[in-house]
Amino acid sequence: MMNYSISYSRLFTGIILTLTLFPMISCEKASFVPALESELAKPQNLAEAEHMPREKAHTQDSAFVFDIQESYCTQDGVHLSVLIDRPENYSFKWAIDGNHAGHNSYTPGCVCGNTATVFITRLSDGMSLRQAIDLPACGPDFE
Repeated sequence: MMNYSISYSRLFTGIILTLTLFPMISCEKASFVPALESELAKPQNLAEAEHMPREKAHTQDSAFVFDIQESYCTQDGVHLSVLIDRPENYSFKWAIDGNHAGHNSYTPGCVCGNTATVFITRLSDGMSLRQAIDLPACGPDFE
């Protein structure tokens, strides 16, 4: 008689364990799909990759918001500056046509060429965003 009570207690324990774990297992097809990861910012060329931040270079719409202000110069080119709340909480890296162009929230003077790229990194968590802007062509004085 003792053996049956031990078997029933094990069976009862197994049923309780199964009923406890069963609600935690999802049978929906959506649960088997791997979670989407944020797309990594990929450099367009080797020179751009050299100036790209190495840590957590993600592109997300909800990461942080900024605008780039373009001020046209009297001769050739534009002066670019990043408009962002609390700029002291971010680091900046500029690349003009793949060449390093500074670490401020603005470009050094008037710039011209093909493309200006700014990499903005939030210092608190390393989140980085990149934005490229087409530049006006350089005149004969700047070549």
